[in-house]
Amino acid sequence: MFRAAFGAVLALPQPVIAAVHGYALGGGCELALSCDLIVADETAVFGLPETTVGLVPGGGGTQLALRRLGPGRAADLVLTGRRVDAAEAERLGLADRLVPTGGAAEISRELALRIAANSPVAVVNAKRALRQGAGVPLAVGLEVEDSAWRAAAFSADRKEGIAAFVQKRNPQWRGA
Repeated sequence: MFRAAFGAVLALPQPVIAAVHGYALGGGCELALSCDLIVADETAVFGLPETTVGLVPGGGGTQLALRRLGPGRAADLVLTGRRVDAAEAERLGLADRLVPTGGAAEISRELALRIAANSPVAVVNAKRALRQGAGVPLAVGLEVEDSAWRAAAFSADRKEGIAAFVQKRNPQWRGA
């Protein structure tokens, strides 16, 4: 059940941002790991404690932590089941941004608005390149990137982006 729900988050073509305030343990941590960006406030506590109760993370936690943190850091969190505070989460790469207490939602909204101001075609294809290029040989990743670049480069959004730049105005994205 968790795997399907978190898989649906992973499959979204649009960027997904987690705003973490307080505990993100077990499934909460896995949900955050399913997102493209994680904004944590100073109260955030992350962990994958499943091994401490005789389980293994079942919502993608082992694989998502491995890809986000690397093998050693992922093993540390998964095998020990220990919790990490927001500052350590940022140091480990588990949180992308650390913000003052109570600020995760606001900063996440600001980040979302900044992303939304960009070409929808470019953003979706950039996310696709990031996701599909992870964990594959460099040559394959570069082919994935080239495919994403072509999709954006030959879009109406690219034409609009260049016209807006030349005319010194905000672009009016059509998402095509």
